[in-house]
Parts: sequence; structure tokens; C-alpha cells
Amino acid sequence: MSASRILTVWSGIDVAAWILLGVVIDFLFGDLPWSYHPVRWICGLVDVLEKGSRVAFKTKWALRIAGSILTLFVVLLVMAVVTGILAGAYQISPWLFRGLVVFLVFAGVSLRGVSDSALAIYVPLLGNHYDDARYHLAMMSGHDTSHWSNHDIVRGTIETVAGNTCYGIVGPLFYGFLGGPVWLWGYKTVHTLNAMIGKTLPQYYDLGWFAKNLDRLFNWIPARLTSWSILLAAGLEGRFRDAYQVMREDGHHHPLPNQGLSEAAMAGALGVGLGGANSYGGVVALKPRIGNPERPLVPRTIVHAVTISIRATLILIIGFTLISVMWTGRWL
Repeated sequence: MSASRILTVWSGIDVAAWILLGVVIDFLFGDLPWSYHPVRWICGLVDVLEKGSRVAFKTKWALRIAGSILTLFVVLLVMAVVTGILAGAYQISPWLFRGLVVFLVFAGVSLRGVSDSALAIYVPLLGNHYDDARYHLAMMSGHDTSHWSNHDIVRGTIETVAGNTCYGIVGPLFYGFLGGPVWLWGYKTVHTLNAMIGKTLPQYYDLGWFAKNLDRLFNWIPARLTSWSILLAAGLEGRFRDAYQVMREDGHHHPLPNQGLSEAAMAGALGVGLGGANSYGGVVALKPRIGNPERPLVPRTIVHAVTISIRATLILIIGFTLISVMWTGRWL
């Protein structure tokens, strides 16, 4: 494969219109069924490699080295496969190439998925079906929500919406516009690895050490784009200054600094307080308080958070589109 062909495949800004079409399709139809989703294949591969690594390696540094090799292997493999598929499609037909760009973006972005997951929690709360709400929140966030109160369910949902706005929407879009579907799926693979082996549980400290830090590196820019997009969305309601103040004062208190920025911006935009005790796999993590509780955490706050997330995404898409048009001098 020639270098020029790779550069063509890796150029997101040249296929910006087709990336946007993939986002629109995702918004209209939602995520692919899990049975057909590419992330499922990645999860299957990681699961096999994790089991093999744990059998072959036992010591701290052996597990760290094995986890680093595992992470790099899976990320580079996925990027190589996507590069090969797109390059082959381009050689057959530019329209087949564009169609695959649309599909890979549609499969890699979760604009509708973030909203639907949050609303799946909101609806049971309205009917006081707290067990259903706890179940959907556990599926969305990975938290152990079995004993959470109504207040905690709303809080956890808002925190997850803020985090997933970065991980499920802004991050894929940023890397998609930067390096096309290849880098979008490289980012998705890094985040999937972090979710699987970068957990804050003792058994993953060493094997997932590299995946966790690589995820933090990959999310450094998307986290800041997300927080500032949320600030601009808050500005449409006259709360830019409030959201900015909370982000500046509380954003870095979070144990996950990247996620803390988006959570703090969201807390300021909504005028609520976030943070508290979360449980992951039986391990309780006490997160610092973020934001000022000017308003109560009630079910309708979830809808407000989803609205802010969608507005922030639209602001970012408009910005990416304008940059693409100015860079290429064309719309398509």
C-alpha cells in the first residue's frame, strides 16, 4: 500500500461531509445492534488476550509489559484493518470508499446512544420504577447501583451523560475529522481497552496500567473540547460564567481529570452538585463534590443534561464543518 493511499484514507477533513452524514444517520437510527457492532469483536479479542496474559504472566512488571503489548497490538491491528478495508474500497470505487466512511462513522459515534441511554433511566424514574432505573444506569455506566437512591440515580446519570459526551461523541468526532475512520476507530479501541482492562480494581492495576494512561492521553484534547462546548451550550441559557467558574474551580478535583472537566462544566451548566460515593465491582470510590447545588437533582434534570449534550455536540460539529470548508474550499 502506497504512502499516498494511506494519507488519502487517513484524511478526515477531506471526507468531512461523509463523516457528518454518518453522524446524521446515527442520530436518526441509533447504535448498531450489539450482535453486529464492531466493538463486540474488539471486546472478544481483548478478552482472549487478557486470559492468555494472565496465564503466562504473574508479576507486577510482567503484567505491565504484557498489558502494554496487548494494548498496542489491538489498537494497531484495528487501525491496520480499517486502513486496509478503506484503501481497498477506494481502489474499487470512490463511492464505495465514501459509503464505508459513512458506515464506520455511524458505527463509531453514539450521539443517539447517549441520549437514549439517559432517557431509558428517566422514563422509569417518572413512574417510580427505581429498580428499572438502577438497572439501566448500571448498564450505561458500569456502576453498582443496587442501593442507590432516587437522588443518586439522577446524579449518576448526569455524570455519565457528561462523560459519554466526550467518550462517545466528541472524542470519535475529533479523531474522525483529524484522521478519518482509521483514527476514529483507533480512539474507540483505546477507550474500549480502558473500559475492559483499565478499571479501577486491584486485579487491573498492572495489566491495565498502559491502557488507562493511553486513554488519558487520547482524551486530553477531546475532554477540553467537550467542556468548552458544554460551556458554550450553557451560554445559550445565560450560564456560561457559572459553568466556567465550576469547571475552573472543581474540574481538576476529579480522580479522572479529563472526565472531571466535562462533569464540572455540566454541573455548572445545570446549576447542580455532583460527586459522592460510586461503587465499581464492589469497590467504593468516593468522588469529591463538584458544582454548587443551586437546583435540586430531579428526573427532569436528566432531560436538561441530554439537551446540553446535544447542543454542545451541534456547536462542535458546526465548528468542525467551518474548519473543513475553510481548509478545503468546498462543502463536499
